[in-house]
Amino acid sequence: MNNVTDKNTNPFIAPYETPFGAIPYNKITLEHFIPAVEEGIRREEEAIENICNNPEPATFENTIAALDRSGLMLGEVIGAFNALVNARSYDEILAIEEKIELLTTAHHNNISLNERLFARIKEVHSGDTGMLDTAQKRLLEETYDSFVRNGANLVGEQRDLYRKLTERLATLSIKFQENSIKDTDEFTLHITDKEQLKGLPDDVTEAAANSAKEAGKEGWLFTLHRPSYIPFITYCQNRELRKEMYMAYSTIGAKGNSHDNRETVKEIVNSRLQLARLLGYNTYSDYILAERMAQNSNAVYSMLGKLTWSYLPVARKEIEEIENLAKECEGNDFIMEAWDFAFYSEKLKEKKYNISDEEIRPYFELNQAIHGMFYLATRLYGLSFEQNHDIPVFNPDVKVWEVYDYDGKYLALLYCDFFARKGKHAGAWMDSIKPQYKDADGTDHRPHITLSTNYRKPLPGKPTLLNFDEVNTLFHEFGHCLHGILSNVTYASQCSPNVLWDFVEMPSQILENFASEEELLKHFAFHHKTGEDMPVEMLKKIKASQTFNAGYQCVRQVGLGLIDQAWHNIQEPFEGDVLEYEHSVTAALRVLRPQKTTGITPQFGHIMSGGYAAGYYSYKWAEMLDADAYSVFKANGVLDMKTAQSFRDNILAKGNSEHPMTLYRRFTGHDPRIEPLLERDGIKTICPHL
Repeated sequence: MNNVTDKNTNPFIAPYETPFGAIPYNKITLEHFIPAVEEGIRREEEAIENICNNPEPATFENTIAALDRSGLMLGEVIGAFNALVNARSYDEILAIEEKIELLTTAHHNNISLNERLFARIKEVHSGDTGMLDTAQKRLLEETYDSFVRNGANLVGEQRDLYRKLTERLATLSIKFQENSIKDTDEFTLHITDKEQLKGLPDDVTEAAANSAKEAGKEGWLFTLHRPSYIPFITYCQNRELRKEMYMAYSTIGAKGNSHDNRETVKEIVNSRLQLARLLGYNTYSDYILAERMAQNSNAVYSMLGKLTWSYLPVARKEIEEIENLAKECEGNDFIMEAWDFAFYSEKLKEKKYNISDEEIRPYFELNQAIHGMFYLATRLYGLSFEQNHDIPVFNPDVKVWEVYDYDGKYLALLYCDFFARKGKHAGAWMDSIKPQYKDADGTDHRPHITLSTNYRKPLPGKPTLLNFDEVNTLFHEFGHCLHGILSNVTYASQCSPNVLWDFVEMPSQILENFASEEELLKHFAFHHKTGEDMPVEMLKKIKASQTFNAGYQCVRQVGLGLIDQAWHNIQEPFEGDVLEYEHSVTAALRVLRPQKTTGITPQFGHIMSGGYAAGYYSYKWAEMLDADAYSVFKANGVLDMKTAQSFRDNILAKGNSEHPMTLYRRFTGHDPRIEPLLERDGIKTICPHL
């Protein structure tokens, strides 16, 4: 027997013997993953074969529940691998990722196209369901619908085409992601003249000097990773260098090199259209939105249109104000370009509110911010967090906390990976290594959750200091984590945050609201050197500045939603110019001078290689929900435990065991309203058709 598949040597197959059943990353090598995936597939196939061969009539328990439990080992291996690949991608890992994706895609196709299995599912679906509880009925409906949506009703050549399309899309998704990572990593801006660093904060130049040193170079090295790129484009006084960085960043995946994603985009959207048509839908958006709260693209376009009507005039005034300041600084002949926006926007923010990110950072040291988010969870839900230094981790930077409930009951493991590094996926995210679920005997299996950001790693002896946006990001992702940590369902497929895609962001976005509340800030926002509390005046300025550029930010998000819908509402195969098409879609929203060679689509991983295809609008949808739901907290006291308990019981704990609109109404007492969002953003004009 191959040693990597031997249950005595493969860490995934042998008993873990780790605290809380944590993944034994200290024993795992890359060669273990493929055999473990293959073993997980074998076990699930065996379980499904047992379901199909069961001589008893099909019931919820022997078919639907049994199917839900059949793939737990495979899911665990995939969760463990995803944490690893997201933390550090390189060619060997990416090759394994592609093979795993192809194996699991073929496996899932085998399940959804299994005629004997679907026959038993149909038998339960068409039978008497009166004795099932709400969660069981929902699982039955979702299982049946999932099989139909994944080709169960297809026959003959249609089934072959379905397999071909899904497997090709799996490959294309990985290719898109790999190109984005490599194109990001390959660009560096090497500076040797200190004069060109004017305007940049000291900690930024120190980090750049360290990057250059690690690369064996003199001077300073800047990259397209956000901890390097964002402060550079915001503070660097050298306009030509800002342009160079902006153009490099805004052409990721569209430089005409070996990592160009434009042809990949075409193949992805055309394959998705073909898949949707095969399954009986007019567009891929129709296919996706049939299983969303929005239900159809008309509802999405209606919401985006209402937001445009309310926010676009405000955005134009904001840009005009920034341009006027730029002309004051540079002369009336100055024409502001896209690479000037962040620079002069920051100057205007400092002028209007007499505050800058660099003044704020000393009060948001990373460890203090972590304490703040933990304190919030303690105050709202009674949770406690104990760091465990003995849990094996998927990267040396990762820290692990055990999470306990108010009564001392163990709830979860939380893995936190805060720092940017070469090969790490961009942005910030939450993911699940292990889901929460209950065995047939009631044994509650608790989740293992990951929280990842891309903050600048501190130099020896230096702290990591965050700006307020980065604090918001931390609280946002922690909101996702709490959704997973507090899950309390029976079936793994229903565990939080496995909810409808346009509801998944609500629990995360609602937590952002707390980050600027004085009642919370006084517990963690103090100067990292002096220990002094954040001055009340500074807090007031932060709160006042929260509506700064609210119009622009909303219009930008609307534009991303429109790009997404445009790609997934095509009704004929797309053969045109990717960037030209994108620019035509957002022309009416344009508030900055366009750059023909730049674009979002070739690096828009959310919709091309993530789970947001035809669903990017959900960020604004969830923002509407979170502003409305947070008004309940505000009415009762933002740290009111009774309100928090209601939110926990009705939203966080329920996962997908009930329809999210039912859960939302139960918590708020009403249908979603857009007015609280407009009020929060300081938007006075309200569309009369809302």
